[in-house]
Amino acid sequence: MGRIFCIIDGMTDPEFSLTEYPNMAGMKVWGYVDTCHGAPPESLGCILRLLGVRNVPPYLRGYAEALGAGIAVEPQDLVLRGSWFSLDAAGRCTSPMEAPQDIPQLPGCRYYPLEQYKSLLVFPGLASKIQSLTTYPPYLCHGQAADALCPKGLPEVEKVFALLQSEKRCLIPWGQSVSSAFPAFPEKARVVCGTGTVRGIAKLLKMEIVTVAGATGDVDTDLKAKTEAALTEAGECPFVLLHINGADEAAHRKNPREKKEFLQKIDSTVIPRLLSSEYGVYVIADHGTDPETGRHLDMRQIMLCKE
Repeated sequence: MGRIFCIIDGMTDPEFSLTEYPNMAGMKVWGYVDTCHGAPPESLGCILRLLGVRNVPPYLRGYAEALGAGIAVEPQDLVLRGSWFSLDAAGRCTSPMEAPQDIPQLPGCRYYPLEQYKSLLVFPGLASKIQSLTTYPPYLCHGQAADALCPKGLPEVEKVFALLQSEKRCLIPWGQSVSSAFPAFPEKARVVCGTGTVRGIAKLLKMEIVTVAGATGDVDTDLKAKTEAALTEAGECPFVLLHINGADEAAHRKNPREKKEFLQKIDSTVIPRLLSSEYGVYVIADHGTDPETGRHLDMRQIMLCKE
């Protein structure tokens, strides 16, 4: 019988309570899981650990994003994820903003806009210098001065940071990485998702990606379509990963109401349909995200399963 592993990205926070989500509250509490293992609370590492990867390489995020977006990366390339932020009058990062599609040509760097506020920077030939670089992940950037978030250690990256900064916006490069290889997931598996990071995880682990019309990485995603796709795939495949990302994005926007309403929609739309199926169902968050600060949280995650 197939199993559906549903990850609700950024679900928990200090105010999260299962009592507000009756369908999840009716599930069996399997236990609490440390998804970080001392590493920063970010989706790539947390999800890989939930999928059984014991040793997550420290330099992986940008490469996973490139895989998810179908962007070719050579072994000698240095790859960084970029997150666009709007700036207030004091030059502090306020909220994520849409990645611009066209920017001036950058010296020694290729720029790729991704979905929402995300982008990718590829520096050909700089892979060997990766350990010289210090960057600052976006979940630590809210309220921080952009100038203080300039990457340090590689002049080529520092120059690109300066060129992309203006009075109203900046690009925070982080997640420096190089190409990497992983063993395949130990059983046939399919992935239903709307985010590039999770598509990248699927490609890293040789899992099949299921394309669903209307699936996005935010609260506008088609939850019914994603749920039905997961159920269909579970009839043919022993393991299905269903990833839902909108709660994390609402929290990054520092919007507690939007986050709670989206979680309630998941509880009323997704969870009952999964529980009424014949398949094994597991629900967990990869990490917490605090809608008051917009930051990821390192906290043990509750694992729910079907009775």
